[in-house]
Amino acid sequence: MGTKKTKKFSPCYCLRIRLATGVVTEYYDRILAPSGVTVNQFAVLFNISRHEGCSVKQLADISEHDSSTLARNLKPLYRDGLIADTKEPGSRNSRLKLTPAGQKTLEAANPLWNKAQESLSKKLGQENLKTLEKLLVSLSDL
Repeated sequence: MGTKKTKKFSPCYCLRIRLATGVVTEYYDRILAPSGVTVNQFAVLFNISRHEGCSVKQLADISEHDSSTLARNLKPLYRDGLIADTKEPGSRNSRLKLTPAGQKTLEAANPLWNKAQESLSKKLGQENLKTLEKLLVSLSDL
């Protein structure tokens, strides 16, 4: 008869949160895989679609990312033709927009993201989700 192996967790809250974040990110990435984007790329596409014409700096502020993290997430989206910079010639200010391929990718990814959200919601339950949301807000105020 097999016994279930008990996981041992670090007493360090930071490490435990990072581990949980990694697991959740991998889960979303697996669900989103058929769309060809990761959860981080999905979030960037989503934010650009909601704030079309925003600059990279504005997008960083909107998405609460630092510029270097955002730049890493933008590179494959530019490379794959999912976003374009529509800045005026001679202007230093970028103006981001989704390309038709980017819009199509976002439309394909959205129901997959909804599936991941619903699945996580069912796994945690409504009470735990409410508690998690409160805890996340508290942590963001550190």
